[in-house]
Amino acid sequence: MTTTEPAGIAILVAGPVGGVRDALVAELSAGLSDIAGIHAGTDAAALARTLPTAITLGLVALLDDGSSVDERVAALGSDPRARAAPTILVTERTSHDDLHRALDQDRLAAVVGVPWTAGWLGAHARSQLLRWLSTRDAGDPRLAALRSRRTAPELPDGHLLRDLELDEQALTDRLVAALDRALGRRPRLRLPEGTRLTHQGVGVDGVIVVLSGSVALDRASEIGELRLHHASTGPVVGLLSLTQQARAFFTARATSDVEVIHISLEQLEHALAVEAEVGSVMAAATARALATRLRRSEQLQVEKVKLNAELDRERTQLATALEQLEGARLELVESARMATLGELSAGVAHELNNPASAVARAASFIAEDLTRLLADHPRGEALAEVMAVTRQRSPLSTAHQRQLRRELASALGSEQVARRLVSAGVDDPGRVAALASELDAEEIEEFVVAAELGGAVRNLLLGTDRITDLVQSLRSYARPADATVQGVDVASTIDDALHLVAHKLDGIELERVDADDLPPIDGHPGPLGQVWTNLVLNAVDAMDGQGHLQVVTRREEDEVVVEVIDDGPGIPADVLPRLFEPRFTTKHGRVRYGLGLGLAISQRIIHSHGGTITVTSEPGRTVATVRLPAA
Repeated sequence: MTTTEPAGIAILVAGPVGGVRDALVAELSAGLSDIAGIHAGTDAAALARTLPTAITLGLVALLDDGSSVDERVAALGSDPRARAAPTILVTERTSHDDLHRALDQDRLAAVVGVPWTAGWLGAHARSQLLRWLSTRDAGDPRLAALRSRRTAPELPDGHLLRDLELDEQALTDRLVAALDRALGRRPRLRLPEGTRLTHQGVGVDGVIVVLSGSVALDRASEIGELRLHHASTGPVVGLLSLTQQARAFFTARATSDVEVIHISLEQLEHALAVEAEVGSVMAAATARALATRLRRSEQLQVEKVKLNAELDRERTQLATALEQLEGARLELVESARMATLGELSAGVAHELNNPASAVARAASFIAEDLTRLLADHPRGEALAEVMAVTRQRSPLSTAHQRQLRRELASALGSEQVARRLVSAGVDDPGRVAALASELDAEEIEEFVVAAELGGAVRNLLLGTDRITDLVQSLRSYARPADATVQGVDVASTIDDALHLVAHKLDGIELERVDADDLPPIDGHPGPLGQVWTNLVLNAVDAMDGQGHLQVVTRREEDEVVVEVIDDGPGIPADVLPRLFEPRFTTKHGRVRYGLGLGLAISQRIIHSHGGTITVTSEPGRTVATVRLPAA
């Protein structure tokens, strides 16, 4: 069935042919024929496709035909006009399990049972159409006609929904008028700001209607008094506590001068009995107040969640900032310590250099003077030769010394003399045996003393050379970190570092592998020395003082690569990513690798040179790799 479309609006009725569909069409036509055209058929989607494009679809009524409601609603979704129109379901079934998607997608406006009260379905359709038109155009002239016929003459007039549409002042006026009709004109009470209308924890035996002014609801708590409601108080104070027959949950306090009406419990009961509108308006006022408070509570909950999320974010940022500040503070302490070490190194280097130079000169003078003194000695030439040989002889290994002592003791017949000769550096048993056959005991003693003097001069010179090396290494540490040096020899900075930590290498087999074509870099020798010192001490600590340590330098394209390799127990995989974190250390744990800030500062130093530092590890092999750009 098709009719013309008054004002370009159509209503679809889709369902099986029969009395239910005819009754629905008749009821809709009775109240809406001058506003919308009614179209009936078995398939709503097909009906929608037959509508001219200029026609707007205002309502779809689906009669249950036994098929899936979800599928019928989904079929309507292919038409933009049907998708925008409210859809109602008219059904004779007592239950449905086939419309969850329609509800989930907000595609079902109402479900109506069959049979329905005569006239009610038409009123329902008019109300749906009214809301639909209001959302499209609040100034649509058809709205007035729909509002004038919202209630069918044969249906009772309901006040609650009508009252809910009133604004708060209109609702208050309606309530006051109803109370005045029931109880006679009630006295108006004018109260100053700060007056408490209800008291928290005290029983409520009536209600207060606020005619003008503002009232807030406060709640005392362990953290002080909290203001929970102000704009959401509503015109009737005390009704919620009264309905629950409980003590007041809030203290209602006037926040401005107010005018109120006080209604006792007995007066309220009488008004409800003699004036039906009192109950309707109070229910509407209560529902509005509850709705307002719930919305406010939900808004506060959302704000609380947002604030908590913001607090969590700021707490995380603060924790990160504190960690960074602590790291920066410790880095500053470490930098200050290294600066102090640099100043001390400069002073120590200066103080050591002069006496070391004096000792070296004195040792040379002693050797020269002894040579001159021996010039007049009958065996001076031989003794001077012994002195010269032992002075230039390299230190002997312990095993070699034991073997020489046995051979010399056999040749000389004296263990003590053999020990003295070996300590002096004599390593030619054949020559000693030849001399022993030619010399008497006094002459052999002179030979031993000459060898010891040569060894003593050699030890003096070796000691001063060691001091000179240490002084040079200390000077590299003392050099200002901000003084960039061009053409830095990386191998030399490693040598300086190894000189300074030599006392830590007892029991460590140190292997140096240096490339011949190692290019220079531009950088800071002192901080680089700190890096090598830290990496070497890390490796020594990891090996617990026993093991094999490799320090390798090589060239890879335009980079200088330094590797410090140890055969310690290795570093667990979960620890490796944290090695360069400030203040992180496993020194007191199972692995005992890392010096806390040392690796973090080492990384910063290498990065300041434009390089990288990484650590890889497996059981029995840990490699710290530094890459620096060549000059």
